[in-house]
Amino acid sequence: MKTMRLITRIQKLLQRPAEQARIKKLYKTVKALKEKQGELEHKLKRTRDKHERHKLQQRIKVLRAQRSKGAEAYRLLKAQRDAGKRVGDAAKPADDAARPVDDAHQSARDASKPAGDN
Repeated sequence: MKTMRLITRIQKLLQRPAEQARIKKLYKTVKALKEKQGELEHKLKRTRDKHERHKLQQRIKVLRAQRSKGAEAYRLLKAQRDAGKRVGDAAKPADDAARPVDDAHQSARDASKPAGDN
């Protein structure tokens, strides 16, 4: 699969709400990105042209960033799914998983304000 198509696919998967994101598709896309990155790194080792090497390094950097985002989303979705199986509840949306962190920061900000400014 072409690099741009893989990047487009991972971006679409990352933009979907957690309920719609398919763990298996995300896993396959991250795996394909890893394989593509390996191919480009192998090609980079064999390339001597400075301009071509720079282009390959940029593409590898983009793939690495997208793969990292995809892998993180995959781990989060899988953890939510597994937590839902253990508790017996449906998996929580990704927004709920991030909320406690935001609330912790908000409570720290509220605590630093004078009592009358809330």
